[in-house]
Amino acid sequence: MEKEQEFLELVANYCDRTAEELTPDMRFREDLEFNSLSFMTFLGDLEDNFDIELDEEEALKFTTIGEALEYLNDQLQ
Repeated sequence: MEKEQEFLELVANYCDRTAEELTPDMRFREDLEFNSLSFMTFLGDLEDNFDIELDEEEALKFTTIGEALEYLNDQLQ
């Protein structure tokens, strides 16, 4: 749960929402207004904060917070 909160706080840094307001079904572009640059920067921060290496092709398919969080959890196991 600690990692999930850290993830949500990271997402919140990129949008006009608090971590508590974020839900798994929220879409990065449509709901949180990420643009291409902010999304790519977010992915870089995700790699740095969690010390993982994302498969760029897979990461670019993320549309919702839940998809990204599920991928992150898989990478951390």
